Amino acid sequence: MSVFRILLTKKIDAKNIFLIILVFNLIFYLFCLEFGLTIFDFSKDANTDGASYYKIALDPFSDPPVDSGFRYATFLYPLLTYFIAQGDPNLTAISMELINIIFFAASVAVFYKIVKVDGHGISTLFYAFSPIMLISTHGAMNEPMFFFLIFTSYLLFRENKFLTSSVSLALACIARPDFAVFTFPFFIMERKANWIKYLMIPLATISIHGLYLVSRFGLEHFLRFTSGIESGIAHSMLGIPFYTFFQNRFFGGVDTPMITGYNLIVNEIITWSVFIAVIMSIILLIKKREDKFSLYLLIFSSIVQPAYSYFAGYFRLVSLAPSIYKMPTVILKNTSLLIFSIIYTICGIILLVAWFI
Repeated sequence: MSVFRILLTKKIDAKNIFLIILVFNLIFYLFCLEFGLTIFDFSKDANTDGASYYKIALDPFSDPPVDSGFRYATFLYPLLTYFIAQGDPNLTAISMELINIIFFAASVAVFYKIVKVDGHGISTLFYAFSPIMLISTHGAMNEPMFFFLIFTSYLLFRENKFLTSSVSLALACIARPDFAVFTFPFFIMERKANWIKYLMIPLATISIHGLYLVSRFGLEHFLRFTSGIESGIAHSMLGIPFYTFFQNRFFGGVDTPMITGYNLIVNEIITWSVFIAVIMSIILLIKKREDKFSLYLLIFSSIVQPAYSYFAGYFRLVSLAPSIYKMPTVILKNTSLLIFSIIYTICGIILLVAWFI
């Protein structure tokens, strides 16, 4: 076992990992503030969902709503921000950033607890410096909170702590219901004794949340959105695995002018890297019959067909699968793994800076 492996598996615990990731992202945030960038600038300039969440967080219960029902569906992040900032524009911007940094650091710590059991503690590095997650964290998107809740639910489920696991999964359903449903196949098909009755908690939560959204926006609103009519780009939200991903790259893109120049290069590096990791993960998971959480997630989520699949955001959901971060530890060993880890970390930071600065 190399010194590198010993360092990451023996000398660092979840608490230290949380602090390291927290400090790193706080430093980046302060660095960006020196350039006059706020959370709203990040989200708006980078064309992320964060610009919408910022407006919602100023007054989540405004009438009429300030954005589409789809944005309000991912309600927990802007709602928590509102409770803290009480609609103050500047405090809202700061709160959104700090909430994301804290939840992302916490998600990395929980991720470490998940993968170290299988001897893949080093893979925590690849999740912590994933460009998709770093950009989501500083782009005011809701992945950090959602990933933390799902990872926590999965970890507690493995430890047979069903009540707290179900509560965490229920909160994830309010944080990102469109993603949470793709974790349900695992939680339903893993037939642990007494688990099903606790599964009723997240199922009831997502149902009640759905009824609230329909009562506020109407059923037709969501039907129009899922068909692409509401966004102005007709498409099916579900379909052949990776269909729009390949269509955009080889047969003409859907609204591809939204991302151009250097950001397009950054996007493609991220997207193709994740795509290769996804395919390799599926093959290995089927062959070895392990990590069913990742396998179900990768297979079921591959049918998602977002309107703007030219973005790396196409893979924001599959980034939830721990297996894709384990791939380097499976393929590489010792010195080669150390070199790759250093290069990966440096590239992750460079892509983060390139995206926002």
